[in-house]
Amino acid sequence: MNPEKWERIARLLKEGPISNGEASRQLGVRKRAVAEVRADLGIPPYFVRRGAQWTRDDFEEMSVELRGGHRRWRGRHSTQGVPMAGKDVTAYRLSFRLHHGREPVGKVTGTCRLNRCVAGGHLADAVLRAAPTVDLAALTELPAEATVQGLDMVAIRRCLRGPQPWPALSRDEARFALRFTDPDMTAVEVASRLGVSARTVERYRKKTAEAP
Repeated sequence: MNPEKWERIARLLKEGPISNGEASRQLGVRKRAVAEVRADLGIPPYFVRRGAQWTRDDFEEMSVELRGGHRRWRGRHSTQGVPMAGKDVTAYRLSFRLHHGREPVGKVTGTCRLNRCVAGGHLADAVLRAAPTVDLAALTELPAEATVQGLDMVAIRRCLRGPQPWPALSRDEARFALRFTDPDMTAVEVASRLGVSARTVERYRKKTAEAP
């Protein structure tokens, strides 16, 4: 094996838990080559936990957070490219359960534009998809529903009012949450809670103050 190929495989294995098969797929190399580099580095074999054994820390370790609150799965994928958290459990269903604290009803589908995003707040089951339509522009206070038009109200409330750790919000959720922030809270604190920049908060407040 040439040094360049060895280094590419080693770099991916060092980034975090990943199966030989998934590393092979991502790099376009043989599984045997990945296994050899894994042995050279002394990295233990990849182990897939069963769905009921996963914790939030396990999930975050096996996925990568991206801009906009998205998450990319680093574990095994099915032959159709579906992120898998076990033999018969998709990463979508696992993420939904960890995020909402309940098992999903029916099929879990994405609510954002990123293909194969596994962020819990960007997923919906049959119950959430059947939620009533609300005119967001007309709202003067946070709605009581758990989810409105794909926006996770539970996560938004935690970010606005709750203690750390604050869940990651999508871009649309953060924009919506800005409307309900405490005016006495500094821009820096609001920014840290919502996962945006302080300049974004300041621009929003200035725009709101100038509105007729």
